[in-house]
Amino acid sequence: MAGELNGTDVALAFDIGGTPTDVGGLVTNSFTLNNGAIDITNKSSASWRELLDGKGLQSAEISAEIIYSSDAAFAAMKTAALAKTLNTCEIARGASVLTGEFMITSYAETAPDNDKLSVSVSLMSSGPVTGL
Repeated sequence: MAGELNGTDVALAFDIGGTPTDVGGLVTNSFTLNNGAIDITNKSSASWRELLDGKGLQSAEISAEIIYSSDAAFAAMKTAALAKTLNTCEIARGASVLTGEFMITSYAETAPDNDKLSVSVSLMSSGPVTGL
């Protein structure tokens, strides 16, 4: 199913004033699930690494290039980036929706001459992400 999902079916909603609000058009986006393994290698491991099954730190990261649909969305995300706050985000991927608290860890504006402004953001999860 993931191979059949069209990129235009992916949307990012950001908490603006307590309401998840679609921020605009996503030009590109990516989702990464990170798993931090716990190494339990010891002398009896016969020189092979051993990992603790089912345990370890887990996090999610989202990267997106956004063309904002409103000044409010632009201001809310820029303010959150400057303040380093956690905000609820919803990432709709077709019929599924990922939800969690995220911090903007990278924020870059691009404003070519005589063209639209776009913003590239990276968001990192804090706590559980539902809908995976």
